[in-house]
Amino acid sequence: MDKEKAKRNLEAVMDKIHTETDIVQLSEYRKLFKKEISLFRRSWAAAWLFMYYDKRETPSAKPVSSSAEKVTNLKNTKFKKQNDKQPLEITLSEEESKRLFFSIGKNRRLFPREVITLIMTKTSTPREDIGIIRILDNYSFVQVRDTKADEIIEKLTGLRFRGRTLTVNYAKPKAAEAEEN
Repeated sequence: MDKEKAKRNLEAVMDKIHTETDIVQLSEYRKLFKKEISLFRRSWAAAWLFMYYDKRETPSAKPVSSSAEKVTNLKNTKFKKQNDKQPLEITLSEEESKRLFFSIGKNRRLFPREVITLIMTKTSTPREDIGIIRILDNYSFVQVRDTKADEIIEKLTGLRFRGRTLTVNYAKPKAAEAEEN
């Protein structure tokens, strides 16, 4: 086993969880995993799954010959671009957007992909109406199209998420935030 390569793959797995994974679907797999595998055997099962992934997903030094390998390398190339910290954010203009305050942040292990999924599943907001997401320790700011802001506030305020009741409202202007600090 190449421990350095395995560590890189493990970091890649964790990064994919936070940036690319459909959190709702992953949650269903997690529930099944917890239901079918006893508490004492879960770490063994997770280690085996990682070992299997590590052996399959590691880019080989051999030239690419099969179409399956070409697809795998294409996926790895796409992943590298995201890994280079090139954000997949949509920037909305200040005139057509509002900033919303969310009462949840990093301390609840919140990531931008989860905010997007939450908004899209609980409201009629499409992905292109969600702009820059800034997650701080205890709260977050989300830029949304102004025509969707009221609906998002209405549907998400009071919702239980990650063991907390969400509060979503209009964020204070940036100038007011700077004066308070």
